[in-house]
Amino acid sequence: MATRILPGVDIAVIKEIVPQQLNPSGVVGMIGTTEKGDLMKPVHLGSYKEFTEKFGSGTDYSIIKDAKLAFLNGVYEIVVVSVPTSGGGKASAVLKNKKDKDTVKLEAKSEGDYGNEISVKVEEAIESITLTITNGKDVEVWENLIMDATSDKYLVKFINENSKLVNAGDLGAKTKFPDSNLAVTECKLSGGAKGKEPSKEAYEGALEKLESEPDVDMVLACDVSDPEIHALIDAHCKNMSKNAKPRIGIGCVSKGESIEDIIKRTNVLSSDRFVIVAPYGVVEKVNGVEEVVGGVAGAVAGLISRLNYYESPTFKAITGISDIEKHWTPAELSELLKVGILAIEIQRGRGIIVEKGISTSKEQISVTRVADNAVRGVKNISDNFIGTLNNPTGRSALKEKITEFFIRMQNEGSIVPSTDLKEPAFLVDVYCSELDFAQGIVRVDIAVRPVRAIDYIYATILVEM
Repeated sequence: MATRILPGVDIAVIKEIVPQQLNPSGVVGMIGTTEKGDLMKPVHLGSYKEFTEKFGSGTDYSIIKDAKLAFLNGVYEIVVVSVPTSGGGKASAVLKNKKDKDTVKLEAKSEGDYGNEISVKVEEAIESITLTITNGKDVEVWENLIMDATSDKYLVKFINENSKLVNAGDLGAKTKFPDSNLAVTECKLSGGAKGKEPSKEAYEGALEKLESEPDVDMVLACDVSDPEIHALIDAHCKNMSKNAKPRIGIGCVSKGESIEDIIKRTNVLSSDRFVIVAPYGVVEKVNGVEEVVGGVAGAVAGLISRLNYYESPTFKAITGISDIEKHWTPAELSELLKVGILAIEIQRGRGIIVEKGISTSKEQISVTRVADNAVRGVKNISDNFIGTLNNPTGRSALKEKITEFFIRMQNEGSIVPSTDLKEPAFLVDVYCSELDFAQGIVRVDIAVRPVRAIDYIYATILVEM
């Protein structure tokens, strides 16, 4: 505070540090193929309707079923990263100008045969054209377009900035205006084809995109049973957890996979941060014929998202499914649980349920999520205190805010004292040594006791005679 010369009063207002509210848990990152939409770009979606508007509803693509069942099971939000396939093609059409020269190439936004349904109509106006583009559902009408690169209505630039169906490219026809304008025509795009499965590099790129999404706390590679991709997701989740952005990966087994092969999966992938869901899919009628389609992993992701972070999915029902691919025997269920597979089972009176909510390391998913919430909360609080901890008052304030956060967690029931009540639900200590102080380091030691799901009840009944 500046020293006053004239008599008077100076008042300094010090604002208390109030941490920002944590974003809701249960945001699922989904990676896979879609009918349309931007590639390799994270897109936040809050409903299935919004998903179909942006990415289409074609059932030949991997995300569609997982996304639908995730929303049916109450997912809070999904972040979709659509990955390119290999060997596919975008539908396109070449439009000629009034001198019959190839002038503009229109190309569907994404690969796939959906682009073959896009039709284009060019109508003449006064020294300009009207361009109508439709895929049968959406219709775009653009008026007063011309082929003059210096104009605000330059067709190529205007279409690329405004159309949601196609991109445009100038083929460089050397024709003077107004003969450079497009000739009247009506045609359909062609040549669109669905490619093969995305490459490993495509999934690596998608995971890199999700690194910039701090709110994501679950990651699902949709309809992918490849152990290599599962290992990539597990590594991504572990690395993000080191950066205080913890998340859990979810994967599925393959269609018709034997229980022997399913059990082998956790021999090499045993992790607190990865969940393998079995069986692969659900039974649905397609054109009157029963078929097995994917989506069980998406349903589990939606269920976990819907639950409070400290609630276990064990014995919780999943919705939107009438039957599953495989009905396990008690012996098979025991084998799956022993090796850390999250098994889905039909149980009378309960419906289709998660038998036990565990990761491939056999750790309870809810315990990991409680720890993750603690990490996010401490990070959220500590960020606000950077630059203010060079005195005991600042360090004491940090300890108070962290303690308040853990008291709230205890009141929620996510952390609990020991059963004999001798050990508290949490311990917090904030300190720094002389060497730490010289290096600008403050240390925070925390111990928490997450609540655990009680999965077993042993009863002893005394029968008196």
